[in-house]
Amino acid sequence: MKYLLYISVATIGMAVLIAMYVHSPKFGSIPSGIRLEKIQKSTNYKNRKFQNIYKLRTDTSICKLNAYKKLLGIIGKFITSKNDINIPSIKTNLINLNKNEDILVWFGHSSYFIQIEGKRIAVDPVLSDVSSPIPFFPVAFRGTRVYATTEIPELDYLIITHDHWDHLDYETVTKLKAKQIICPLGVGAHFEHWGVAQSKLLEMDWYDEVELEDGFRMICCPTQHFSGRGFTRNKSLWGAFLLISSSEFKIYIGGDGGYCPHFKEIGEKHGPTNLAILENGQYHENWKHIHTYPTETLMAAEDLCAKALLPVHNSKFSLSTHTWNEPLNEITQLCKDKDIRLLTPMIGQKVNIKDTDQHFSVWW
Repeated sequence: MKYLLYISVATIGMAVLIAMYVHSPKFGSIPSGIRLEKIQKSTNYKNRKFQNIYKLRTDTSICKLNAYKKLLGIIGKFITSKNDINIPSIKTNLINLNKNEDILVWFGHSSYFIQIEGKRIAVDPVLSDVSSPIPFFPVAFRGTRVYATTEIPELDYLIITHDHWDHLDYETVTKLKAKQIICPLGVGAHFEHWGVAQSKLLEMDWYDEVELEDGFRMICCPTQHFSGRGFTRNKSLWGAFLLISSSEFKIYIGGDGGYCPHFKEIGEKHGPTNLAILENGQYHENWKHIHTYPTETLMAAEDLCAKALLPVHNSKFSLSTHTWNEPLNEITQLCKDKDIRLLTPMIGQKVNIKDTDQHFSVWW
């Protein structure tokens, strides 16, 4: 009876999704034309889709009845759970920031604003209340929607790590002003569909390295994940970025992805990293190979030779079955005896990324 209810809800949700897919611009577009021709030359594109470097193992195949039941059970917990948590937050005025300050402000989940050496950057900004095409699910925790798009200054760079709904939000990115948008191969198709000029798009393949303005550099790094906003997967690439400032300050901008040898390879070639921003939340046994548990988050930071770690992908949306604050509790305990600076700011709190004496209290 329980699974019948879950199947009914899932069927209704799928019908809503199909209707929206047909009519809504939010789904974006898959690559075609010249963009697709470029993608087809990538060594990471095989059998008409992008591939992970290391073969994924997953337990969520709908071809397996037990796995399907597990997945329906998880979806059922999402749907029937009460989202009555109120997350504490504060607000930093981003418009009037002194441009000489080197700071970071976290928006919750994997969204944040960076100002470093005069450059203003937003990463995966999701300022909406929902992180899916379904208007009522999953809804952000109360207290987490601190900023509106009008409160974000004009950006030098808008960085998108991949096209999942909790990282690429149509309502947000179509309202922000950015001089350049940096994203993995194929993600630019969404932006062009939304009216962004091709000249503003910089699409990168794994291990591409480009020179930006004023001595800044960007390296696109592989992650172990997948992509897709609708019914097709892996037509665009997913990844992380290593941002290197004019003073050689290195920030690892991690997207989503499971723990794998990529981190050690990047650390050995480009480390040490001054700041690693890594996912730490929404993990689950059923998708353990495409997301990291807190123990793996710390391992990845150590592989990157990171001096500081900012754990993200938590505290705004409930996309797994663990409690909202479990990831923060776990990573705090794990880092207690480690020689790494753990950054755990409230949403909206200013982080002085070059100030090694700044500390954060337990607010969760």
